[in-house]
Amino acid sequence: MTPETKLKAQNILLIICIGLVFGLLYNYLYYPHNLNEFLEAASISILIGLMVGILEEYVFKKAFESISFLYVLIIRSLLYSLITSFILSLVLSIEMAVVEKITYWAAVIEYLKSPLFQRDFLFTFVFIILLIFISQITLLIGRANFFKIILGLYHRPHEVSRIFMFVDLTGSTSIAERLSNLAYSGFVKDYFYDVSDAILMYKGEIYQYAGDEVIVSWPIRRANLGCIRSFFKMEEIIEKKRSKYLSKYGVVPEFKAAIHVGKAIVTSVGKQKREIVYHGDVLNTASRIEKKCNELNQHLLISEDMLNCLFPHKDFIIEEKGAIELKGKAKKLRLYGIKSTSYKRK
Repeated sequence: MTPETKLKAQNILLIICIGLVFGLLYNYLYYPHNLNEFLEAASISILIGLMVGILEEYVFKKAFESISFLYVLIIRSLLYSLITSFILSLVLSIEMAVVEKITYWAAVIEYLKSPLFQRDFLFTFVFIILLIFISQITLLIGRANFFKIILGLYHRPHEVSRIFMFVDLTGSTSIAERLSNLAYSGFVKDYFYDVSDAILMYKGEIYQYAGDEVIVSWPIRRANLGCIRSFFKMEEIIEKKRSKYLSKYGVVPEFKAAIHVGKAIVTSVGKQKREIVYHGDVLNTASRIEKKCNELNQHLLISEDMLNCLFPHKDFIIEEKGAIELKGKAKKLRLYGIKSTSYKRK
């Protein structure tokens, strides 16, 4: 399974699980508490979740991206409430037709006219509004951060070991001069949108968008190759969309990145607009390393500390660049360039 397919499958599975929770909760509130009822509710919920998941991943994912939140809330709530009610009408009418000894389509019409349909539609509509509202919040702060905030993990500062990758758009000043403000904003927005999937595919967490720079974070694991693969997947995605960028903006995004690992303090700051932040030398160092990419003619640089966290892999070529002096750092840092054997840059 490719990383792209795996990511879509995970998103669909998450929607199915949410639908299952909804179905079982609804059955618990309004139907008898027996195994057959719960199994029926679970089956219907899985079917609805599958349909919604497929629509989200293959139909509406890009369509809703440029629409305001209010319209997204209204359109999705109405659409998914209708889909849910339609499926419920088709399934529940089977039982109604058997019990009342009427034709199936007569049972469907009777269900649609009954208070049961109104209750199903209203409950679904309210649930989906709440779900979409929560999903929009998770898009703003990140799925991982959302659950950590709920659990209160950021209430007090604490130290964590993390991998940080700074990805910077190359030649952004000259591109901004060539394009209008509106066109440049659209260019950066499309670029951020397109590379985001590469980050999610390899379990990265987008920490910040800073101007034309993306800062990504990973927890330290055994292999830690996800951050390396993520960068080359970004390049692959942008290359596949080369014709789109050329026709729309006349320029294709190019970028460079640096990866460093170390300890940082994570906490939430602010009063009216709270934000999750990392503090520590690891971020400053990663930023300084990224500034050396042009000087060393490298698209991806990593520190020696990061190299020590990696297992050798045939997909990557590692080139030592020597002990490099970084601005603001007392000691020189040994840096390494990374190239991919599987993805060839054009």
